[in-house]
Amino acid sequence: MASPTIEHFVVLMLENRSFDHIFGFRKGVNGLKGTESNLLDPSKPPSPTNPEVKVSNAEPYSISAGEGPSHSFNAVTTQIFGTKAPTSTSVGENDGFVKSYRESLNEDHVANPTTDQIRVVMEAFAPGTLPALEALADAFCLCDQWFCDVPGPTMPNRMFIHMGSSGGYVHNVWTHKFTDKTIYELLQQNRKTWATYDFDQNEVRQFPALKSHTASFKRFEDDFAKDVKSGKLPNYSFIIPRFFAKTGPVNSMHGPYDVRPADQLVADTYNALRANRDVWERAVLIVTMDENGGFYDHVVPRRLTGKSLDTFSSPPPGDTASWVPKFKFDRLGLRVPTLIVSPWVSPCRVESTEYRHTSVLATVMKMFELRGQLTNRVATAATFDGLFSETTPRTDTPKTIKSVKHVATPRTFISGITVNQAQYGLDSMQHEIVQGVDALTRPKGAEPLSLASHPETQGTASDFINARNRP
Repeated sequence: MASPTIEHFVVLMLENRSFDHIFGFRKGVNGLKGTESNLLDPSKPPSPTNPEVKVSNAEPYSISAGEGPSHSFNAVTTQIFGTKAPTSTSVGENDGFVKSYRESLNEDHVANPTTDQIRVVMEAFAPGTLPALEALADAFCLCDQWFCDVPGPTMPNRMFIHMGSSGGYVHNVWTHKFTDKTIYELLQQNRKTWATYDFDQNEVRQFPALKSHTASFKRFEDDFAKDVKSGKLPNYSFIIPRFFAKTGPVNSMHGPYDVRPADQLVADTYNALRANRDVWERAVLIVTMDENGGFYDHVVPRRLTGKSLDTFSSPPPGDTASWVPKFKFDRLGLRVPTLIVSPWVSPCRVESTEYRHTSVLATVMKMFELRGQLTNRVATAATFDGLFSETTPRTDTPKTIKSVKHVATPRTFISGITVNQAQYGLDSMQHEIVQGVDALTRPKGAEPLSLASHPETQGTASDFINARNRP
């Protein structure tokens, strides 16, 4: 078989959804039977005060109560192990999702959450709900054994797809400057080009070694389709969704926000690539989620042993937070939905090889023949170059795909005041991101931005971030 000509890898990493949550009721995958359930307290038998909450395909586009399920390291540990304390030999049962979500709602000041509010964490999207993602699954390859690298939140998992580790962190540290070698430095050393395409937040800016490469930090809305059309798309592109509503709604899939704008971002990315045949026939698009976001998945992630393990552990040097757990990075996180999209991939394929985020790095390094090393996690990750099984680029791939039209509705308060999304306040993670951008870009000698001085709305936070990142 002739080797496929791949010159462009494009990675779109969305936020916080498990495999079962997105594709659990799709036919032909390792999904849901419809009988899976969690108890409110998994250590006790079912009763009227300890109801059994079953999976269903009734997941709403957005979540009405709280900020969405917690996906901290401790929360994910509860989701996997329930009330049991994990040991070096224990195996989880994924029976603590309901328990964890009830605790999240309590922390979000949702008093006495109802069973209907709690069941959101066990629900999946019905087939036909997210047409762009489903269209790519129909036309290309869906991986149903793709795991995030950390059983924890956003930032550590995003760092794994950039450098093959999180520097020992299992919690979000938007203020930290990472000095580990990244895939971007390997690309540069091997004379390959790269770029990130963002809307506001961009975690790749946490690598000081990449700071001077200003031309590689681009805006999705301004640059991605233009670069594809002009044939100037780099060898490796990483797309970061919109975290703050300003020029459009949040399109990251981060709870509790509406997921339809993220499905539209998937369509926009694919349609731009597909529009230039020259680029498309040499391209691979990888669509994935950084972690499960606290949503139910029935597959228990396995432990890592031997050569997969690295020397980093939590807490890393300098991380003095008293609540940070000890962890040897010897357990994977939960499954996330991942699509491998290319004219070199056969249609409607379901791939059940175990992959993880570091498989992206391993595959790029192999197919581009990059000299150099990252981490053991990358060196031992399965590569997916074998999925490019077509002998010539397919000519039957969709020319365009569609998404569900989403019109952001203004929010009217009891006082009668109506505001649009750009005027919404910030959630806890958005405040952390603003704090991180301030720490990374603050002029020397300037005082840290106090919480009282933070931008108060989505729009002003977006303006603050873009002004700091692109002065």
